[in-house]
Amino acid sequence: MARLSRRAFVVAWAGGIVAAAGAAGAYAWRIEPNRISLSRRTLPLPRWPEDEPPLKVGQLTDLHCDSFPSVLRARRAADLLMKQNPDLVVLTGDFVTSHGEQWAEPAADVLSQTARAPMGAFAVLGNHDYWSNSSEVLMRELGRIGVPVLQNEALPVPGRRNLWILGVKSIATGAADAKVAAIGVPENAVKILLAHEPDFVDFAGIKAVVQLSGHSHGGQVRIPFLPVWTPAGARKYHTGFYPHAPIPIYVSRGIGTIGPPMRFRCPPEATVLTLTAAVSAMER
Repeated sequence: MARLSRRAFVVAWAGGIVAAAGAAGAYAWRIEPNRISLSRRTLPLPRWPEDEPPLKVGQLTDLHCDSFPSVLRARRAADLLMKQNPDLVVLTGDFVTSHGEQWAEPAADVLSQTARAPMGAFAVLGNHDYWSNSSEVLMRELGRIGVPVLQNEALPVPGRRNLWILGVKSIATGAADAKVAAIGVPENAVKILLAHEPDFVDFAGIKAVVQLSGHSHGGQVRIPFLPVWTPAGARKYHTGFYPHAPIPIYVSRGIGTIGPPMRFRCPPEATVLTLTAAVSAMER
């Protein structure tokens, strides 16, 4: 009887492990990728002038529109973000995974509302946008909805005389250059840098107040007791706010997925960031 009891225990234990693994897999595949969270953060920035009013920035990244479910998820994320009434919106790349000629238009359509933010929307492209040969069609479609794509370029923010958005190409192109983007930008301007890959911050070489990035998906699948795996370009900075980087940087977990369409312990994220002076933040 004791032997049978031990055997029954082992069988039950193994069955429980299999059942738990199956449930976790189903959750990661069906549920978590669609549980879009809204992250609200105040970022106290040492280079943000005390006399410059705080700025409420909405960020969406890594939509990876490559199927109808992914487009619907991107629409839900954009709807959620715009209900927060951001002053401006930044879109930090990987709009598609592949077949940009098919998915660039629907991706742009679901993002069209972001251009209606009071100070507009600004975008950079990600590595998959370039790898899929979709950069030109994405620039055209985003331009159609009123969202400029910055490729080592800068634009002033409407209504904020001293505020500029700088955007660089993906480092996958071998041509990301923040110094080129800063050409023509006033030396004393408040510069917000958009770079798809967060690790670019270590060699940006400019004095920006903050860098906003994506690319990492936050690891996408975070297995307990194992280190977070992230792709090249997001090995050092992969999730959340890093105030002590060469430029303070926020890395969003993004919306979509790459590889298996699953997330685990790393839900998709639409982000609202309030940028403010470090002194002002401490006073609050």
